[in-house]
Amino acid sequence: MPGWVAALARNGETEEDTRKAVTAILADVRRDGLKAVLDWTSRLDGVALDPAALRIPEAALQTARADLDRRQPDLMAALREMIANVRRFAEGQRGCLRDLELPLPGGGTVGERWCPLKTAGVYIPGGRAFYPSTLAMTVIPAQVAGVGRIVGVTPPKPQPTLPGAWGVDPLVLACAAELGLTELYPFGGAQALAWLAYGEPAVDLVAGPGNRFVAEAKRQLIGTCGIDALAGPTELLVIADDGADPAWLAEDLMAQAEHDPDAAAVLVSADRALLKAVEAQLQNRVTASPRRTILEQSLGTHGRLVCAERDLAIALAQTWAPEHLELCVRDPEAWLPSLTAAGAVFIGSASAEAFGDYGAGPNHVLPTDRSARYTSPLGVATFLKRQSLLRLSAADAATMAPWVEKLAEAEGLTHHGRSAGLRGHHHP
Repeated sequence: MPGWVAALARNGETEEDTRKAVTAILADVRRDGLKAVLDWTSRLDGVALDPAALRIPEAALQTARADLDRRQPDLMAALREMIANVRRFAEGQRGCLRDLELPLPGGGTVGERWCPLKTAGVYIPGGRAFYPSTLAMTVIPAQVAGVGRIVGVTPPKPQPTLPGAWGVDPLVLACAAELGLTELYPFGGAQALAWLAYGEPAVDLVAGPGNRFVAEAKRQLIGTCGIDALAGPTELLVIADDGADPAWLAEDLMAQAEHDPDAAAVLVSADRALLKAVEAQLQNRVTASPRRTILEQSLGTHGRLVCAERDLAIALAQTWAPEHLELCVRDPEAWLPSLTAAGAVFIGSASAEAFGDYGAGPNHVLPTDRSARYTSPLGVATFLKRQSLLRLSAADAATMAPWVEKLAEAEGLTHHGRSAGLRGHHHP
């Protein structure tokens, strides 16, 4: 089993090259600040940014929204539908996060409360495609959490769009306007995350998905700031039985594979005839696809069609802990209790992963690279932290002091014992 999962790992030499490249970029930005960000942007994105006009002006955001409202009202209606669903889900999440307060015998209390972060940086990918959906998925939970300042970054493009927008796609700009995001900057890749952490924003946390360079930058910035998760190249595992439609399954695999040459899309089934049918569908559909180049790279390197019975399929899913898990089987609810390691589970054949990407409600920023074993999708809780609260009465202190003194003495912490003892023997 570990060998099967290891076979899906990205190339080791590439991983090492990525680590070295990101280390160099982070070091440059930490030492030289914004100058290094501009230099790396010029080298990697081919865009010479003007340091006096980096922030994308509010006028560009509003112009993009007004223009799309006029020219593509259906597209804007779809965008607003997605935003409403994501916000509804985020508000539901916030409602489930309650402060805790437990009474003590002497009249005091102990508990904890949820506190929003002061600043957060959100990364919106923009290399091979642009992702207004990711902008919504990252900004809305931060807004619902109550983050004081939200700073968005997305890669610039050499081709101009609107004045001052540094080539950022108009739909991304319109989405920012719709969300009320006012700080958006044309930075991408590891240099963008370095600027968020080391530069003027000095954010408490960076969030959002990206390519392997973005994921590695987040890994190396842990400690300087918080991160949501290591959301790197995307992954999908589909478990299907003989009742599944081969065309649906092929498109689901391609939908994941079209993100990135490093994307992994795997189908597991006990039915060999289904696997053969899906293979044939893939051959025809990839050949005809406008995204054929990326599909051939990702499916050729990280795609798998695996024949396995139920117990082995579950073991594969639990070991790999994929970002996305689709259950295209007749009895998905019976499978669900055994499948706890995936980032998101899509239950039943109607629940294509694409609905999750475009705003059914739950967030599409998910843990990858087996980190779904121990962490969760991006959500409102990502932008909150818990703070413990102790509120003792004099009577509580008097009750607790003797045993606290005993424990402190046993650990050799003299002044802990004395500190507690002074409260315990104090009678106002």
